[in-house]
Parts: sequence; structure tokens; C-alpha cells
Amino acid sequence: MVRYKALLFLSIGILMFIFSCQREPDHVQPEEIRILNNWIWDGMNDVYLWEKHIPDLDPDIQPDPEAFFYKLLYTEDRNSWIVDDYEELIAMFDGVELTTGASARPGMISETQVISIIEFVTPKSPAADSGIKRGNIIYAIDGQTLTPDNYYQLYNQTTATLEFADWDGSGVVPNGRKITLTAVQLNQNPVIYREVILYEGKKIGYFVYTQFTDGQSNEWYHELNTVFEEFRSAGVSDVVVDLRYNRGGSLDLSAYMASTLAPSSAMNNRETYVRMVWNDYYNDFWTEYDLDEDGKPDGIDSEQLVIKLPDSEFNLNLSKVYFLTTDITASASESLITGLYPYTDVVQIGDTTYGKCYGSITIDDWADPKRHNWAMQPIVLKFSNADGYTDFIKGLPPDFPMEENLLAAKPFGSLSDPFLATALEQITGVVPDMKKSVPVETGFIAMPVPRKPTVERMIKWPEKPGRRELY
Repeated sequence: MVRYKALLFLSIGILMFIFSCQREPDHVQPEEIRILNNWIWDGMNDVYLWEKHIPDLDPDIQPDPEAFFYKLLYTEDRNSWIVDDYEELIAMFDGVELTTGASARPGMISETQVISIIEFVTPKSPAADSGIKRGNIIYAIDGQTLTPDNYYQLYNQTTATLEFADWDGSGVVPNGRKITLTAVQLNQNPVIYREVILYEGKKIGYFVYTQFTDGQSNEWYHELNTVFEEFRSAGVSDVVVDLRYNRGGSLDLSAYMASTLAPSSAMNNRETYVRMVWNDYYNDFWTEYDLDEDGKPDGIDSEQLVIKLPDSEFNLNLSKVYFLTTDITASASESLITGLYPYTDVVQIGDTTYGKCYGSITIDDWADPKRHNWAMQPIVLKFSNADGYTDFIKGLPPDFPMEENLLAAKPFGSLSDPFLATALEQITGVVPDMKKSVPVETGFIAMPVPRKPTVERMIKWPEKPGRRELY
């Protein structure tokens, strides 16, 4: 088996420009704050996609490094992050996180009451072991009814007692069920469900995928290959990819998935998957640099400017692929959908996606020894598909619009799940009987979920003048 490439995930260590102009700070902050602020300032002025739009602020007088970072962001940037724990961030990118394994979506059912509905449960997690399932309703935690003011803090405790309720058609009715969960460091399998569905004489591959991550030791890359191997061995004619809860991840891994789903001709021809645009400095640098070490500049086909469809021994040679989406489907998920547009008939079912045509990298402290444990996740590139399609900041509209009703959530793989049932109907022309039931009308208004950062591009940063080589 040949994988596209194994790029080490690297933090960037950068020796920055020394500005000729000297500032005269009015209120110089303590050294610890100034170190953080100048690290932020130098890093952002080097790699940030909108570097030209960074306001002229003095890092030496800013009292709050986190607030200073967000002051530098371009007005259209809603995806750059900064955190104070680098190791925790990297572990999260690998799928390892302090969690109970239960992903819940909060929502309002009145002006004062909030409930959280379980979207999915990670296999072999504390939540799974406790019998929590998709669609379960949490109405109180530690004896406190959820409200707009307390739901986030209560739900994100290390240990908490969850209290459950049922929906009676107009409101929640406590059912007496209580479960105490303690979060653990969990290596989360992003493939939370897969099945070969036999329907109307067709074999249809279906899987739910929550994050584009290889894992710490490529375990989740191999898990993904297991899914594709099962599909190919079963002789599936169609594939439904459930990305309803996938906020993104590695662009390189999404390219590999695209190669597996695409027509074999597109893969064999190494067709373009995405093109990437950086700031002016890095656009020129990647063009002029010999990253592939063939003795000449890489030009516009540098691997940091274009990702081509890689080899996949599990290629399914599909002419049509079905995707299930919601408003949190984002980033690498959207690159997978748009990246296949030129080569495959893409059918999108569900809600308009989040809208993120950008990629980020992780920057930790480049000093040796390190002076702090903070990390930035700034947007550094914008991607487009082979046809130049990009700027979908308002999201990707579906072919078959459908809003998810978690109060009527069905188990993954159920023919009564309207999202999956619609896909099966489009594949076979036959409406599943269970889909014909009357939909449940509710007053549930989903609330925003704080987005965690994702790593989109794994970069081996080359040695060049004024910078050090990183691994």
C-alpha cells in the first residue's frame, strides 16, 4: 500500500525580521507579557494570510496577549485561534482529548431553558460504556436546569451528573435517569459508524466520519482504509459519507479520501485536488523553492501550492458520491466535497455547510529553550478546487435541503433517518417506508457550539535565509 505522503506535523519555528523602526512604548508590560506579544506579532506578520491588513499596534504595551492576538485579525477572519497549551492542542489534532465521548448540541426550547441533545457517542468511551445514545436529551446537570447562562460551563466539567428527559411533543419530561460521567484522555476513533446497507438490490456503503485525522500513530488512517477495504470487498455500487458532525482536519487526508472515492482515471492521472494561495511572500517563496529536491524551482506546482489526487489501493471508482451535511460541516469536509466537483457527480443532502475555504497551521514558541507553552492557529492559506471554485464563505448549499431535527434523531444506519433515507431514495428511486412518517414539529432552536481549531495542512518547513529548519 502506498500512501500519498507522510508529512510530519510540525510546529513552525521562525526567526523573524528585525524592524528598522524602533518603538517608544508608553506603558511597557512585564517581560513575560512582552515575550508573548512579540511572538504573536512576529508570527502573524510572517505567515498570516491577511498580513497586509494587520493593524499597526505596539506589542510592548498590550496588557493581554490573547486579546492582542484577536486585535490583529482581519475582519473576515472567524477561524484563527490562540491557546495557552500547545501539547493539548496537538493531542486534539491527533484525536486525543479530555472528553466523555458524548458530543451534544445545545438548543433553546424557551427563552430561559436549554437542553443538550446527544449527536453521537464515540465508541469505547465513558459515555458509550454508560449506555448514552444518539438522541438522548440532557435537561439538567448536577441538579441545575440548563439555561443560556450556565449550559456551557456545566457541560464542560471533568466530572458531572447528567439528568435526562423525554420529549412529549411540546416540552421535556424528566425520566428519572441520571448518569455520572468523568472525562478521560480519549483517543477518539473518527469512524463512529460504518455499514454496507442492502437496499432494493443495491449494496451501499455508509459511514459516519467526525474528523480528518491520521491519529498519533496512523491508527485512524488505517481505520479509514479498513472501511474502504470492506466496501470494496462487498462490491458496493454507491457510497454515502456522513459528515454532519465533521468540522475538518487534514487537507492531505481529505485528498486521500477523495482519491479513494473518485473515478480511477482521475486518481491515475494525478489530477489536481486543491490549489492553495498564501500571502505574497509565501506564494513567491514556494514557487521559487526546490522542495522536491529535483534541482530546480518547484514553480506553481509546488506541493505547498497544489495537492494532487494521491494513489489509493482502495479506489472505489465511483461516478457519484453522496454527502450528508449540517451547518457545522466545515473545512476539510468542504474541501472533499468541492475537490470532487470536477471529477464526480456530488450529491449533497442536508443543511448548508459552515463555509471555510481556508487552511491554518500551528505556531508554537520557536525559541530554544522554549519560553512559553502557547500556540497560535492562524489562517495562512485559501484553497480552491481544480476549477478555481472557492470563496464559499456562506457555506455549500445542498442539492436536497434538510435541517436536522435532533429531537427526532434516529440511530446511525436507520432507514428512518431522513438524511440517509433521502440518499437511499436518490440512489434507488425507492422511498424507504419509514421515511414516510410525519416529521416531529419542535420548538428546538440550536445554539452555536464553540468551534475548536483543526489542523488543515501538515508542513515540513524548509531551511531558508533568516529561518531555521524544523522537523
